[in-house]
Amino acid sequence: MAYDIVVGRNEADKEKFGMKGTILIAKHYVKMGQVTTLSNKVYMDIAKAHVLFICGKRGGGKCLTGDTLITLNDGSRLPISELTNTDKDIITLNSKLKLQTATKSDFFKRTVKNILKIKLRTGKIIKLTPEHPLLTVSGWIKAQDLIKGSRIATPRKINFFGDKPLTENKVKLLAYLIAEGHLGNKKVLFSNQDLNLVSDFKKAVTDFDSRLLVKSHGINSYCVVQNDLKNKIEINKRDSSGRFEKGIKFVERNHLKKYLKEIGLYNRNSYTKFIPSCIFTSTKNNICLFLNRLFSCDGTIYYDTNKKAWQISYCSSSLELINGVQSLLLKLGVLSIIRTKTIVTKMKVFKSNELSIQSAFLNKFIHEIGFFGKKETLQKKALMEIRNVKNNPNLDTIPKEIWDMYRPKSWTNIGKIMNYSVHKSVRSSINYSPSRQKLLQISVADERYDIANLAMSEIYWDEILSVEKLEGEFEVYDISVPDHHNFVANDIIVHNSYTMGVIAEGMLDLEPEVKNNLSIIMLDTMGVYWTMKYPNHKDEELLREWGLEGKGLDVTIYTPKGYFKRYKEDGIPTDFAFSLKPSDLDVDDWLLTFDLEENDPIGVLVQRTLNTMRKEKPDFSIEDFIAFVEKDEEVNKEHRMALISRLKGTEDWGLFDENGTAIKDLALPGNVVILDVSCYATMPGGWKVKSLVIGIVAKKLFIDRMISRKFEEFRSISSSEHYFESEKPKEKEEMPLVWLVIDEAHEFLPVKGKTSATDALVTIMREGRQPGISLILATQQPGKIHTDVMTQSDIVLSHRITAKLDVDALGMLMQSYMRDGLTQQLDNLPRVKGAGILFDDSNERMYPIRMRPRFTWHGGEAPSAVHKEKEKLDF
Repeated sequence: MAYDIVVGRNEADKEKFGMKGTILIAKHYVKMGQVTTLSNKVYMDIAKAHVLFICGKRGGGKCLTGDTLITLNDGSRLPISELTNTDKDIITLNSKLKLQTATKSDFFKRTVKNILKIKLRTGKIIKLTPEHPLLTVSGWIKAQDLIKGSRIATPRKINFFGDKPLTENKVKLLAYLIAEGHLGNKKVLFSNQDLNLVSDFKKAVTDFDSRLLVKSHGINSYCVVQNDLKNKIEINKRDSSGRFEKGIKFVERNHLKKYLKEIGLYNRNSYTKFIPSCIFTSTKNNICLFLNRLFSCDGTIYYDTNKKAWQISYCSSSLELINGVQSLLLKLGVLSIIRTKTIVTKMKVFKSNELSIQSAFLNKFIHEIGFFGKKETLQKKALMEIRNVKNNPNLDTIPKEIWDMYRPKSWTNIGKIMNYSVHKSVRSSINYSPSRQKLLQISVADERYDIANLAMSEIYWDEILSVEKLEGEFEVYDISVPDHHNFVANDIIVHNSYTMGVIAEGMLDLEPEVKNNLSIIMLDTMGVYWTMKYPNHKDEELLREWGLEGKGLDVTIYTPKGYFKRYKEDGIPTDFAFSLKPSDLDVDDWLLTFDLEENDPIGVLVQRTLNTMRKEKPDFSIEDFIAFVEKDEEVNKEHRMALISRLKGTEDWGLFDENGTAIKDLALPGNVVILDVSCYATMPGGWKVKSLVIGIVAKKLFIDRMISRKFEEFRSISSSEHYFESEKPKEKEEMPLVWLVIDEAHEFLPVKGKTSATDALVTIMREGRQPGISLILATQQPGKIHTDVMTQSDIVLSHRITAKLDVDALGMLMQSYMRDGLTQQLDNLPRVKGAGILFDDSNERMYPIRMRPRFTWHGGEAPSAVHKEKEKLDF
């Protein structure tokens, strides 16, 4: 007989309150023989305060096809399907928008039926799952939400080389034979009519092996043969069974042919040639030499009369080879574009791939790589003519959307600094994508060094040419990269919330007498929860199966003050502006936000200034802060200017106001308030700003709820016969019980170190239940979260996880009665949408469950929240 399960409520409270103050979150899995079915409904208590921890498998459905090439720290590229076999570091983009090496911590694999194939203007192609995010200037956006014309982040230069030098003769031979070699039919042939190249090839052959000769093999064709005419033989060699083999075996005499076989180049034709790994893992000098000889053979330098500009290009029938050339050029900071060409001859029509060097990088190519042989003459002529040509940034610009995020304080002042004859005319820059140099000039004049970092970043914003949906059976892979959560794949930068929405919906759907005693505050880091305003129409059939129907909810959205007006103008959903009082930040908040040490001279200045201001002007603004620093002449001017620069940088956050948003405006009875901080998604140090927001809100919530709790206790005492009329407290506006909902919780509560939010959240975890504050903490990385989460959570919901680090961390969360069989329970989860394990400390039970579908629209993903959960968790 089916019965309802209530987690977070003990037996005494079940008898006292029944089902009142509970919300439906899932159904219980019951296994009968070999069949697993959904049975009992699972409810969660929300009448009392709880700490709920939600964790799901890292990777989040964000996967790439197995042939995707991942750049490693030794310069090599390895298919993602083979990454499990290496411990080498990968390349990632850090918070300062520079590339660095990083350690991968986990590896995932699964099968999907749909992927997207995205082709970029430069010719790069990547195949990935629809929900895999790619970086735009506006933040990380899922591939399925990108369109033709969208611009995404790719490396501008992958400045990582190997330490395995090759001999000069090997480098030259590989370049010559890949470009103009005929490697098959028992021969090694080289064809070229440039006598300089032929002579250099012959020398490289004899340097490689003095026993080899280069003989003529027709017009402009040359064959590499063995000088020693005697065949080496092996007679009566034993086979694997120990028996003598019959006959004579000839040993490979041509060591060049043997070497080409060893690296996989022999018997490759013009369509299947590639650049071997030994080139990618060699030194910068080797790579420059290799490209020099390669371009000297199959490359072209010419003056294009139509474009009135010099051009450098390289053609090959092999797409793998041309992609390799593009990647090697990228190591040297030379950007190129690959196009497919149709070539028509008298004999046939065939496809070829042409790589062309962007005009702004011709000078760099000539100086770093250059040509050898006859083409040197054209190279000298081109170099003389392009010296005086002003480079057109062409496609190497910052996407126009930058102006949606950033506007200078004064265009007139910037125009004056930049020597515009009409100062205000510089404002016309917002009508187009600025060049990197233009944005740098504006940001420096505006003293906006975060924007300057973007202008000087190691990002090339490539344009999407096409997005194609592919259907079938695809094995896809993902890796986890702690801290930076991205890596370079196919020379593109790729990245590595549903359950919380279910719980918020359930709370808003309660009867008014319960709902109005509750308030929900959700920190939205990705700008997806506004969709809760709208019903989930696309999952009507699934909702009917659960006895539910789609409907929108009246949620309230707060946006940082500096972005509110722009959001309104652009039609982005928002209801109210949100701000923080600078005076609410303590010394630690400022030090953590500015990444300063307590004993650092600038850190000391922060403490000194705050102490002075709090005495003279307790409610100060950022302008006041700057003014106090400026007039402190006892401090080194350099340190003063450094702090002032940081303070001025906060103006771009659009977050501070002398009055600030009152906590009572956020903790609204019977409502869900969404703090949308997605505007900080791509801002350098954006997570520090988000931590600051959640830290201040959490701190103020705790203080206000402590005061409210005292008044609630007074009212309880008033019914006692020992209560005296003279002791009645003054009337005070009531504050509801608060549920604080935080996604990506490991960013605010890291296992090592701390953020501006750490202390406040730890306090709520340890002491928040008494004044009536609940926490919902969600992460895809339970192994990276603060240990207090492991000890303070009384309800834990885990979707499928497989990484040992995460399973071990989850085991630490569990009491002894839950640990037994944890791994088995996780392994036994049905491979269906929304499956998970629910731990209930109040009743010391563990339940396999399936989350109910969302009845509001699931923002940022496909409409079916449960469907999305399957793709997210089923690896």
